[in-house]
This record gives sequence, structure tokens and C-alpha cells, in this order.
Amino acid sequence: MKKIALIFGGTSTEHEVSLVSAASVLETMETMDFEIFKIGISKTGKWYLTNSNSEDIQDDRWMEQSLIQEVVPCFNGKGFWLKEDQKFLKPDISFPILHGGNGEDGVMQGVFEMMEIPYTGCGLSASSICMNKWLLHQFAKNIGINSTPTILLNSSKEEGKAEDFVRLHGFPIFVKPNEGGSSKGISRVTEKEDLRTAIEEAFSFGNKVILQKAVVGTEIGCGILGNVDLIVGECDEISLEEGFFDYVEKYQLLTAKINVPASIPETISEDIKLQAQILYRFLGCKGLARIDFFLTENGEILLNEVNTLPGFTAHSRFPGMLGAVGLTYGDIIQKLFELAEENYEERRLITTSESK
Repeated sequence: MKKIALIFGGTSTEHEVSLVSAASVLETMETMDFEIFKIGISKTGKWYLTNSNSEDIQDDRWMEQSLIQEVVPCFNGKGFWLKEDQKFLKPDISFPILHGGNGEDGVMQGVFEMMEIPYTGCGLSASSICMNKWLLHQFAKNIGINSTPTILLNSSKEEGKAEDFVRLHGFPIFVKPNEGGSSKGISRVTEKEDLRTAIEEAFSFGNKVILQKAVVGTEIGCGILGNVDLIVGECDEISLEEGFFDYVEKYQLLTAKINVPASIPETISEDIKLQAQILYRFLGCKGLARIDFFLTENGEILLNEVNTLPGFTAHSRFPGMLGAVGLTYGDIIQKLFELAEENYEERRLITTSESK
């Protein structure tokens, strides 16, 4: 029986999002043939082994359980050190359900590589580039995949640079933290007097901010599962009555609707899937990713972002896309473990070859 360490929580602003995804994963994994070790990371960065159930995790009560002890990731090949039990615990696979910084930006991936434990999802470099919106769009541009006009601000004092961008491209624009997810810290700006406030808000979520010309069109997503042989899900489509797909809409769907498959011509759907696969392969993505595009009113396809750990409840967009091509939520989880071991073996062979 495979030993799986389900890692959740974390220090990012998406801590609560992680708990919801992890609770959903746990409910399904408990119906499968795995030994599950539940390891939560507190908002202050401490790691704990817990016996919490899915409801405790989702409601952020997992640290209140009596059977909880601090664990420490170790880089001696022996896994996690259990402080109370005074012994090591080494899972066969780590399953990090960690959204945002220090979770899907390459940091945690580096930890697991140093621990010599297979882990699900993209590796260090792909995770880092995809989290950095500015680098991602520069990368995509170099391989022929277009984005909306974008600039990077390194300081909230660069108002002149922002105003020059507005003069060139006009309103509306989006102001976003350069690294982050779940649409936190993002503002849609339509008036000059709101620009400074939006920039300051975005900088409260990180030390770099991007400005992007707003796209008139529809957001289309494409989910991919695999390392070498890729399973491409059906494209989905976000339908909004007003505004944009912000944090509240993403997790409460007050007015937004997600249609799978997207109501777009088959030729456009295939083009989006092709561009998604090109990005996935050139970035070196492994395991899974959701690649989001904008389809403009004149049929232009523009990259929005790449999510190396998209929302992962049973009702999230990524499982919906893969479900449309015949994979159940459990199938996706099982496949991620197989891909994790495959990827680990590939890295091990490369390391062995380089050391000769």
C-alpha cells in the first residue's frame, strides 16, 4: 500500500483555499487503497502531522486535534522527523495541495527534491516561471504565444511608468501582483484617480506588480495531465454577468458560470489546446497544469496565466475539464501519483548519469 503525505495549509494568502482543496482530495483518497499521512503547515510555517478528518481541515480546525505533533522535513533521505515520536516517517509520495507562494512557486518543490521524495505536479523551474506572471509572458512571447500588453512595476513609486502605459493603451487596465493566485490583490481600473490605490493594493500582496491592458473577450481554460504523453481536457469557458473573475466569483460563483465544453468553434478549441500543449512542453511542466487564455471578440487568442496547482476540489475547473474526456476525480489523483514516480525516476537517472 502506497504511503502518501498529503500536504496542506501553508504561509501564503491562499491558506484557506488550500484547506478546501485538501479536504476534497482527502475524502476521495480515503475511498482508495492508500495509507495517508496528513501534514498541515500553519500560517507561521510550522509543519504538523495530524489525525484530522476532512471537515476539520476544511474548517481550519486541524490544529485543535489531540493527536498532533510537529514534524520537520529532513534532507538526509529519511523523510520527516517526528518530534514527539522521535522517529522518521518517509512517504512514498508527497502530494502538496498548496496554493500560492511557498507552495506552487518552486519553493516546496525544491524541498521535496532535497528530501528525495517523489512529489506530484510541476518541478522547481516550471513552477517558478509560471508563478511569475511577468517572466511567464516574456517566455510565452519568445515561443510565439501572444499576451495582452503588459509592463512590470518594481516599486509603487513608478507612477510615471504606469501613467505612460495608460496613455499608450488607455483604460480599462488590470493591476495585479506579479506573483500570486486566486485573483487576490487584482483590480480592474477604469479611471486615472483609482490607479494609485490599485497599485498600492497589488503591492500589499508582493514586491512586484504588473499592469495589463484589459481584454474584451471570454476567458477560456485548458487542463492538461501528464509528463510526456499528455491527456488534454476539454476547454472550459467562464461566463460573467459583470465585472471580472475575482476571488469571490472563483469560489462562490455568485454570477459566474463555467461551461464545459466551451461554446466556441471546434477549430478555435483545437488551436487553444495546441497552444496550451506547446506552453506546457516548453515550460517543462509535469503532472498537471491549467492554462488560461482570453479569446477576444475578433478571434485572437491571448495567454492569461498558467496554474501549476489549479483549484482542486471535485467541482473545480481542472477536474471538470478532465471529466469531460472521461476521467473521474479519483482517476486524476491516481494518475498524479503514477506521474510523480515516473518524474522522480527520470530525475534520478539524469542525476546518476551526470555524476558519472
